Amino acid sequence: MKIGIYTNPNKDADGSAYRAVMQAAEKYGITAQSFDLKDNYDFVVSIGGDGTILRIAKHCAKQNMPILGVNKGTVGFLTEVEASDIERSIERLISRDYILERRALLDACLHGDHHYALNDVVISRAGSGRMITMEVHVNDEIIDRFTCDGYIACTPTGSTAYSLSAGGSVIGPNTPVIALTPINPHTLRTRPIVVGSFEKISMKYSGEGQASLFVDGDNAVRLDCGDVVTVTGWDKSALFVRFDSESFYSRLLSKLNSWSAAED
Repeated sequence: MKIGIYTNPNKDADGSAYRAVMQAAEKYGITAQSFDLKDNYDFVVSIGGDGTILRIAKHCAKQNMPILGVNKGTVGFLTEVEASDIERSIERLISRDYILERRALLDACLHGDHHYALNDVVISRAGSGRMITMEVHVNDEIIDRFTCDGYIACTPTGSTAYSLSAGGSVIGPNTPVIALTPINPHTLRTRPIVVGSFEKISMKYSGEGQASLFVDGDNAVRLDCGDVVTVTGWDKSALFVRFDSESFYSRLLSKLNSWSAAED
């Protein structure tokens, strides 16, 4: 067995979690090394938070490499274990005491370039206080046209992220859909919409305001007036190692409640 370790140095500043993985690997006689995009692994251990996982999820999906998330972040919806559980987790990997959970990704295309997202694809205003104009189509049929701060297309995984903050619905992780959520639309009638995961969504940006395309929070490209971003489901999935039987909804309640609760 070969494990790649991907670490967020800002979250594991003292390197203790990284060393714990290396020590556990040595104890159980398996190979472990720092993650390298040019290499293949039986498992990838991600040390950090959800943002850390987002940075490698697309690459791991292409190579069918399962991710074990070690939580050193804030919320950690996608992570599975705490740093204190690392040795036991490596032992369970070796004994195949786990299940693999599939999570869908999005394929966003602009000018022939493809960008893949585990959470969301967002068109958002940038560089000024002006709202932007959006026109949204699904399978070439118009859904709406309005001014807004932006627009979100997200996977079920991403439904608990930016989309939730913008008023979108929480969606179960195994539901084959894409959620469409406007950001501060200047209208009384626009509502979030949920469509099939392999329907073609077209988001056209126009107007005087400046806008950018963001993929899983990263600024992918600056948009020009008239640019159209097409979004559909990608035919590859991210794989996540799961050990316990805690349901998605139980995890949702515990994570959101603990994260949002004010400290005494």
